[in-house]
Amino acid sequence: MAIARILLLASMCATTALCPLGGAAAEPAGYSITGRIAGTGGSWDYAVIDPEGTRLYLAQAGVTAVDLRTNAITTGLVAAAATHGLAFLDGGIVAVDDSRNRTVILFDGITGRIESTIPTSKFNPVSGHHALDALVLEPKTGDLVAVNGESGLLLLIDAKASRVVGTISVGGHPEFAAADAKGLIYINVNRGETSELEAVDIASRGVARRIPLPGCEGATGVAYDRADQLVLSVCDNGFLKIIDAAGDRVLASVPVGRGADAVMFDSKRRRAFVASGDAGTLSVIAVGGVDGGALVQTLPTQIGTRLGAVDIQSGRVYLPTAKFGPPKPPLPYPAVLPGSFEILVVSPR
Repeated sequence: MAIARILLLASMCATTALCPLGGAAAEPAGYSITGRIAGTGGSWDYAVIDPEGTRLYLAQAGVTAVDLRTNAITTGLVAAAATHGLAFLDGGIVAVDDSRNRTVILFDGITGRIESTIPTSKFNPVSGHHALDALVLEPKTGDLVAVNGESGLLLLIDAKASRVVGTISVGGHPEFAAADAKGLIYINVNRGETSELEAVDIASRGVARRIPLPGCEGATGVAYDRADQLVLSVCDNGFLKIIDAAGDRVLASVPVGRGADAVMFDSKRRRAFVASGDAGTLSVIAVGGVDGGALVQTLPTQIGTRLGAVDIQSGRVYLPTAKFGPPKPPLPYPAVLPGSFEILVVSPR
């Protein structure tokens, strides 16, 4: 993930009133920041919201949970070393991966009770900060797919049996992944100076197609629009690529802020959201139509705000953010200043 430069910029703004918000022009009517949920945690990664729109889960040296009905926040619902990806399973069970220990933890989403801890190191020999990163459930096969962003290895996990049942190598440095519910997952893969989108067939355990992303540097977040069979892929250099999954062609290249780390898609309102950490903005994109989509709003947020999750029930977008200070080894990234972590609540008007 392209977070080192984002957090460096955030640390530069931590002690000045000149850049608490992005420097974009005033936004048109649409979405606005309507609340802030204070927390106590440190650095974070992926965020997800349950399908009912009642709870948000955030990978944050374990798992932080937010009750979206009351905004009550629970830091340390699950304890772990270095967590990244999150995914929902059946029966209220949530999965989170721990890259330091190379394990996948299954827990009860309400109580935080650990149901199972699945080791992967036997099949996943390459270690590193992103030795387990993205995590996605592929609905057709039922496999939970865990991504090693260091080695380009995908681990296929049978969650019911709590074991790894296969692997697929895509090489490079893969990032986010999204499932199409028909057996494929789409995953952004960075290969040096180029990025591409790969369609991976989980049942046959191989790469089905490789889709070039021209002009895309450092592909990170990805989302899938099942209604129109569109893949939404964001690039660190400030573009959202909208790809026709059926034809493997880029329909649109929408300018967004630099330093994005995720794409959030509201299938009900047909809106995609890109939080850009370098720019300190939230780009709102209308998805669909002949041209694939278009930018409809740029909302100032805060430097370092690079990802989040959207609740398709309410339409609200939740964006973790903080102020930053000098790095604390061994990680090279600026550290979250104590007491500064919060979640921005962005609502449709």
